[in-house]
Amino acid sequence: MSAQDLAAAFPSSGDFPSIEAVVRTLSGQASIGIFLSDPEGHTVYLNERLRRMAGIPNTPAPGACWLTALAPEDHDAIVTDWSTATEQARSFSREFRFQRPDGSLRWVMAEAFPLRAEGAPSSGYVGMIRDITPRHMAFEALHACEDRYRNLAALSQQAIVVYADETILFLNDAGTRLFAPSSQSSLEGHPLSECFPKEFLQDLPLANPAQGTESSTPVERQYLRPDGTKLDVELVASQVIFDGHSAIQVLATDITAHKDAAAQLSRAHKMTAVATLAGGIAHELNNCLTAIMGFSDLALPLLVPDSRVYGHVQQVVLASKRARDLVTQMLMFGRQAEGIKQPVSLDILLKETLRIAKGKLPDNISLREWIPGATHPISADPTQIHQVCVKLLAHAELALKPDGGILEVRLDNIHLNPSANEHDLPLPPGHYVCLTVSDTGEEVSAQDHRRKLGPLFANLPAGTHAGTALAGVQRIVSEHGGTLRSTSTVGQGTTIEVYLPAILPPGSMSAAESPRAEASDITGQKEFLAERDKER
Repeated sequence: MSAQDLAAAFPSSGDFPSIEAVVRTLSGQASIGIFLSDPEGHTVYLNERLRRMAGIPNTPAPGACWLTALAPEDHDAIVTDWSTATEQARSFSREFRFQRPDGSLRWVMAEAFPLRAEGAPSSGYVGMIRDITPRHMAFEALHACEDRYRNLAALSQQAIVVYADETILFLNDAGTRLFAPSSQSSLEGHPLSECFPKEFLQDLPLANPAQGTESSTPVERQYLRPDGTKLDVELVASQVIFDGHSAIQVLATDITAHKDAAAQLSRAHKMTAVATLAGGIAHELNNCLTAIMGFSDLALPLLVPDSRVYGHVQQVVLASKRARDLVTQMLMFGRQAEGIKQPVSLDILLKETLRIAKGKLPDNISLREWIPGATHPISADPTQIHQVCVKLLAHAELALKPDGGILEVRLDNIHLNPSANEHDLPLPPGHYVCLTVSDTGEEVSAQDHRRKLGPLFANLPAGTHAGTALAGVQRIVSEHGGTLRSTSTVGQGTTIEVYLPAILPPGSMSAAESPRAEASDITGQKEFLAERDKER
């Protein structure tokens, strides 16, 4: 139907009853509230829909009846705006609330326009009021959800970043600590490029619940913090609605410590495999050496003692015994069980450690060994005692840098008497094996002359971390029933002594026996040492 047809179908301008009937019909059947007012803004008509919407009685009081249904909190502002609009003969548009007789509130949107004939002043107003309560409740629910989201995100220990259009919309406290620990201001509203490199958040798989994708594949990325620290970060991204707009949320988890632990576990597995291999090789070599030594011992009685062949076979026996000691050491380190204590010849272990250390020392450090012979065995975990030797040598080497000097290693059997303990050590009387590592470093001052130092306070060049290493040494030695002491002397350097309880051979004399018996025991030890030196 064209506009001309519609105009022809309408009653003529002189047919006022017909026009009134059309208007009343449209007003009564409309799904929105409709009201009419005079030029001063007094209501002269309102339809049934508006009456039910505002809770106005069927016989409203004449005048500003729809204004009487306003909620008390909105009344003064809406009345003022409506009066100003009617005084200026302009349109009116506002959102407000009706409070109905039962106390319920309805949010509405009101619009009113002046009624003007051609060339004539305004003869009143026609207004329309729509119920927007469902929409307003939806917005309130959305804002409540966003408030809960912000509260939960702020308390989360996981870093959360929300961004849209290359702009950061939200970054929780955990995210600030992870990505911008030195930032003093909020990063919300800043460009994404100010905080993250372009490739960090690029091409992340997105989860979209609206499309049925509830989760996305985590992606690992490296992040360089402003302080230069590198972090391994796991990222999970998803599409969300934030402040009524589509955005991307990224959950970031710092997995640096986890990856370091995994790398350490992998290295431990490799070392276990190497230890197993070394143990297997040692067993095979031990079988070969047993045959060599056995047949050599059988051949010696058949040879003339002064012959050249007899001397050659003797050298074979001696070399086989040295190889047997090496195989024994390999078996100690190649065992699978950790923390199991067993008799350990510290002199053999220390000699092998020094043999390896000699090739690694700088040219300006001279190594001196004082290992007179076989010492008493000790009950220990070979791997941990090996760590003690390595850490003490590393400690002395650091103390001698960069000028160099003399590094001296000594191993002795020590007997602490119950009557006079000249070392003033927190140990019970008895037999001990003493490992001494000395250096000629010049780090002590005059007032520290002959001052006894705890292992965590040894003087070392700035920037070193040997205190932690010596703390580990102290722990291992304590677990083995011994003690550690460090002494510094001006002009002479630092000496670290490690005392470990010795295992005496069966039938050895106790510390409480007479001096004659003790002297006899020392003589027997000397003979034992001489025999071991002869074997070597």
